[in-house]
Amino acid sequence: MWHLKSFDELSNSELEQIFRLREAIFIVEQKSYFNDIDGKDYNALHLFNKDESNNIWAYSRILNYTDYVSFGRVTVQQTKRGNGNGRKLLDKVFDVINEKYPDKDIRILAMSYLRSFYESYGFKAVSEEYIVDQHPHIDMIYFR
Repeated sequence: MWHLKSFDELSNSELEQIFRLREAIFIVEQKSYFNDIDGKDYNALHLFNKDESNNIWAYSRILNYTDYVSFGRVTVQQTKRGNGNGRKLLDKVFDVINEKYPDKDIRILAMSYLRSFYESYGFKAVSEEYIVDQHPHIDMIYFR
């Protein structure tokens, strides 16, 4: 079941699960050593899905800025990948953004290997590739 909550609406258990999921994927699996807890969670909308055991297995945060909206920390638990769950998550991200911020461009920092995935949604690359946290990234925008 999909959930959308502000930081203050998250339960302690949900917050811990979100941080554990992000840590498992970004820091442990991808070996990206960075400050995941960056202070932006306070102002984000947190979109996530829970399984039948009430465990969070998919997550993304959405951030509203003055001139654009962004999303990041896109995560799907490793055991739930390979069957379209990443697309389901991104479809829900778009549903939320289209409902809440329909006129704003969407700017993201994407890992380069996901470029074609995001291009399939209409994103355009707007930078050269560069390294962030030991991995190649690219700036992308979905223009409204």
